[in-house]
This record gives sequence, structure tokens and C-alpha cells, in this order.
Amino acid sequence: MMQNQQVIQIQNKVSQFINCPKCKSTSFRKNGKNQSGTQIYICKQCNKTFTPEARNLAQEQYGIDVNPKSEYSKNVWDCRALGVDGGVGKSSYKLNFLPIKQDWIKETAKTYLKVCLSSITFASVQEKLGSIRKLSKFLSENYPDVTPEEIDRNIITEYTIYLASQKLASSTRYKCISDAKLFFDAAYQYQWLDVRRYLVRPEDFPKIEKRLPRYIPEEVMQQLNQCLDDVAEPIMRMVLVLQECGMRISELVNLSFDCLLQDKSGDWFLRYYQFKMKKEITIPISREVARVIQEQQRYIRKHFTQKEFNYLFCANVGAVRPDFVPSPHVMLRKTLPNHLNRLAKRKNICVNSGNLWHFQTHQFRHTVGTRMINNGVPQHIVQRYLGHESPNMTSVYAHIHDQTMKEEIAKFQGKVVNIAGQVVEPNDLQADIADLQWFKKNIHAQALPNGSCALPTISQGCPHANACLTCTHFRTTSEYLAEHKQQLEQTNQIIQKAEANGWVRQIEMNQKLKTNLENIISVLEVDANDA
Repeated sequence: MMQNQQVIQIQNKVSQFINCPKCKSTSFRKNGKNQSGTQIYICKQCNKTFTPEARNLAQEQYGIDVNPKSEYSKNVWDCRALGVDGGVGKSSYKLNFLPIKQDWIKETAKTYLKVCLSSITFASVQEKLGSIRKLSKFLSENYPDVTPEEIDRNIITEYTIYLASQKLASSTRYKCISDAKLFFDAAYQYQWLDVRRYLVRPEDFPKIEKRLPRYIPEEVMQQLNQCLDDVAEPIMRMVLVLQECGMRISELVNLSFDCLLQDKSGDWFLRYYQFKMKKEITIPISREVARVIQEQQRYIRKHFTQKEFNYLFCANVGAVRPDFVPSPHVMLRKTLPNHLNRLAKRKNICVNSGNLWHFQTHQFRHTVGTRMINNGVPQHIVQRYLGHESPNMTSVYAHIHDQTMKEEIAKFQGKVVNIAGQVVEPNDLQADIADLQWFKKNIHAQALPNGSCALPTISQGCPHANACLTCTHFRTTSEYLAEHKQQLEQTNQIIQKAEANGWVRQIEMNQKLKTNLENIISVLEVDANDA
């Protein structure tokens, strides 16, 4: 009885269109979430997994009827009609089999990719189809009448030579040969085609060249920053965030509206989801970038309600238009580089050789990694900051410049207290992460001589001049205990002199300062003794 009630509740939550795309059953249960956070369900009748939200989107927003059986019979598949999640920031939803000239390759590719759609992402399936189309083109140009059983090692060897003649990167050729191997292996294993076994062998694969980071030259970055006022404000803010944070474009356009966090010391952090690595990471950011993000939050609040749109950056009505008319949709990944390359053309942004620079969003990520390595940031911290899965992914940046390694600075320890001696707790953030604190203190540090300021970035300057010890935004730790004791001794001397001379105002101000210092010292002394 309880299970039936849960099924009814789930059905009411998702939509009236929900049913299994395979057997049309309305009996299903939850089966986790995909990388974009969409709920996945599994049919109790046929065990088919599906995302009803994707079906809803296709039906309501695109006017597409979700009918996988009908779609699979076509030569161009739309993932929305298949009920398949197209992935984050997708601009293409199609699988086009029309360029494949050979019917035996076309029909087998459909069967093969239909199986692949159940286990890998739609983007990966698109890449596999692209490789199969290259294979088809080669065969139609060189062996137009070839049959499956006639494919042999000689033809495969000529195919590898053909790929090399196309001036493709070694990694692209490797991918094409790998996809051809998987295609033929599956065709042999499942007896879809009468092909030979082991058509593609290890010696067919090219050696992948080590790629150096495609960082943006400093002269290009300077020209870009001088011209940023000439682009729409949301585009300008996206560039400023990219220049410091180095995230991927899919991560930038899908930034949550509430991506800003502040720690107990008053410093700012950015939290976002890495779709490639399938994990959430938190990185420290400067107060200037925090202000940029806050400005963009006000921009979104001005144009949309939170229920209407819950992302930091929105789409432009008509992505190619030079002005920016906000639309409550996630921005396409190609929109930002389109704006930047039009700017480069208008403002003649060139490298020193005089050639016009062509912007790609991933260049900003490589630029951030290269700068950090060159500035002496330890490689394991760069790895953490960029969210790399392994040190090998980070080590590529070390090939550009010699590392100027610095000694590790003492890790952040101890309690943080305000002027009342109260321990300040973090704001939904683990602020004792040693690597992030190292980066925060040495790259983005904005400290006072005896503590730090937690004045919100949105504020326009400090209203307290040099009276930090009477300011509610002041933060300090036990590492400044000696300075506080020395200042307390000086304050007591000032109070004695003020009392002797009858200076009422000076007594009042310094008595407040003395109380705050005594509160701070009493708490920090306990902290220091515990350590």
C-alpha cells in the first residue's frame, strides 16, 4: 500500500506525460540522478531507465513527441524525441546518419549506437558517429563497392594512412581508430556483420603528442581588458570570472545563482559543479571577483524571479546579436566566444606578430593554470584549484615556464574571533582546508596587520577609518596574540594619562578598546594553550 502511494506521489510531481518510453508502463521507481541533477527512474515492467523531466521538456518546450520506436527508424535522431538527456549546455541534439553512404554501415551504426546510448553520454555517442562517418567517407572514396567480409588488414592500414593525410591531431586520429575498432569488434561479437576478428590492432594507433597549454599571450589579455567596456555587462563579467577562476565554459554557463560562499575570516569562495569530473569543488576568489558575481546576481534579480531562473548567467535573445537582451535560459557555450571574437575583430586584438587573435573559452583555463605555476603555486594546489583528477593533468602547465617554487607557509590554524571575543563560525564552508587556505593567504590575501576584515564586498569602503578594533567586521586569530597584548598595554597607559588629565572622550573611546582587547586576548589565550 505504501509503495503504491509513493508511485502516485512521484507521478503527480513529474508530469502527466510520464510513462516508460519503451513499454509505456506507469509503474516505476527512482534510480538516482544523472550528472546534470535530473532524476532518473526505472520501469518495473521492462527495467528501462528514463528521465521524465527530459520527456516533459521535449513535449512542452520543443513541441517534440517522445517516441523512441519511431525515432530509431529515422536517419536523423533527436535525443529529445528519444527521451535521452542531451547533456549540459548542448547546442546540438541530433545524430545524423545521412552522410553514411553504405547501407550496411548505416544500419549497423544505428544498432551499435542505440546500444551505446544506454551506457554513455549523448555527447560521446555523437563523437562515435563522427568517427564512423569518417570511416564511411574513406571507404566510399577508395572502396565504393566493398562488402563487410572484404574488409581486411590492408584496408585498415590504408585507413590509418588516410587519417594521417587529413592533417588531424594525433589525439583525433587515435579516437577515430579506437572508435573503428570498437565498432568492428561489436559487429563481430554480436554477429551484426560478417567481418573478420581483430581488424584493428595496437600497432595501428598513433603516438599521441603531448599538447602544451593554449594560454592567451599577455599582450592579448591586456588588449582584451582595455576593450571589455565595449561588450555587454554579462559578457564582461563572464570574462572576468574566467580570467581568475579558469573554469570550463560548461561550468561557467551553469553556475548556480547562489555560488558564492564566505568563510569565517570574511574571504570569498566560489562553489561549482564540474561536469567532466562529476564532482563539486570550492575555490577561493578575490574580493574583486566576488563583487563582479554580486553585480551579476543583482542583474539576474532585476530581470527574473528565482522561480523563473536560478542560474548566475542567462542567455541572450538571439545569440548572434551584439547587444544583450536577457532570456531565462542557460547560455549556449558558443555565445561567449562569438562575442569575444567579434570584439577582437572590431578592436583589432592581435598578437605581437600582427595576426588577429581567435578566442576559445578553454584558453582562459590554460592561462590560469600557467600563471599559477609560474607564480610558484605548488602543483598539488593548482591541481586542487582546477579540479584535475590526477597530477598528470596539471603537470602539462609546468612545461611552459620553470617553476619558481616557494616554501610552504604555515597552515591556517586556530579560532577566529571578532572584537567581542566571540568565535566566528564558517558560513556553510569548511574553512580549515589547508590547500585552499594556503592559496587564499598567499595569492588573494587582504589582511590587516593584526587580523583580517570581513566587511562584505558589496559595501562601499570601510566607514571606520583606522578603528578596526571597534569594528564588527574585524576578525583575528591567535597568531596575532602578541600584538594584541602589546596594544592592550599601550591602551592602559593612554587611559591612565587621560584619567589624570580629565579627558572624558579619550577615556570613553579607549575604555571600549580595552574591553574589546581583553575579550579577544582571553579567548585567544585559551586557543593557544589548547594548541
